[in-house]
Amino acid sequence: MLIQSAKATCTVETATQKQSSTQARAANTAAPFGLKTLWLHFANDWELRRLARLHMRIERKKCSLAEQISERQKIMNRCIRRMRRASGKN
Repeated sequence: MLIQSAKATCTVETATQKQSSTQARAANTAAPFGLKTLWLHFANDWELRRLARLHMRIERKKCSLAEQISERQKIMNRCIRRMRRASGKN
């Protein structure tokens, strides 16, 4: 059994590279709410909160729509298989 004391611990430096200036600029200019617009920088606090709320609603509706479309696709594929079997195609 290995027992470590508080004095015996050491840390290893991480092997990550430092960010380049272009990477740092890209990280600073990330588009909030997935929008790459100039007008967004002029929005006040109330408008930003409202945009955040709307963005979340839109994302949930997109997810719901994607689920419904995939379910429709599954039903369509099952029906196509039945149709092919009924016509003698395999």
